[in-house]
Amino acid sequence: MSAKRACPSILVDESIVFDLGPGALGNIRRSGIETERLSSVFISHCHADHISDLIPFLWAIQIDGRKNPLRIFGPPGFRLIFQKLRECTNTPDVFFTFPLMITEMQFGDKADGIHTCLTDHSIPTLAFRLDSGEKSICYGADTIYSPAVVELARDVDLLIHEATFLEDQAPIAALTKHSTARMAGRSGREAKAKHLALFHIPPPNDHREEEFIREATQEYGSEVTLATDLARIEV
Repeated sequence: MSAKRACPSILVDESIVFDLGPGALGNIRRSGIETERLSSVFISHCHADHISDLIPFLWAIQIDGRKNPLRIFGPPGFRLIFQKLRECTNTPDVFFTFPLMITEMQFGDKADGIHTCLTDHSIPTLAFRLDSGEKSICYGADTIYSPAVVELARDVDLLIHEATFLEDQAPIAALTKHSTARMAGRSGREAKAKHLALFHIPPPNDHREEEFIREATQEYGSEVTLATDLARIEV
């Protein structure tokens, strides 16, 4: 999280949220959406930069007076992590008065029209694909270059792929199992994604945005989008 960007959180059709990293709740508030319309939250993995705003988000919608059910999906082991998050924030079971359903997804599972796969990251991580009518998006979550993510994103309208590092930072990318911009571009090209958006730019690389765009574009073969807070991409 930096002054320019919150941590990962992707809102789709004002009803589905992928990840709730630090700063996500503030951006949801600033977006002006009606939180009652949010029906599902999908958590890709349990690193802090993807999950830390989950409990604050739940507190916020409870205080808003939420009535509608909310479904939260996460990777294997998510139920225990969710329980520990509640415990360390002193959030009792009875605090939430709206129906709250927690589901663990196995890699390759499908739920609510969302297909998944296992990415190649430092801990088990879900990537997600949503097909709705004639439109489709794939959120690759955290991963180094992954053939499984490429296959999940095959012919997708929009691939949202992380690009944490540049080519001169390839050794740390390999160590942490995060993608470079070139890896993201390669994934988009091999998947034949119609559009590629990059996210997960860390604060030390904020000043190198043009390099991210250039390196990803060279591999992808077409223009890419560098995600910013509250940006909207039409599919």
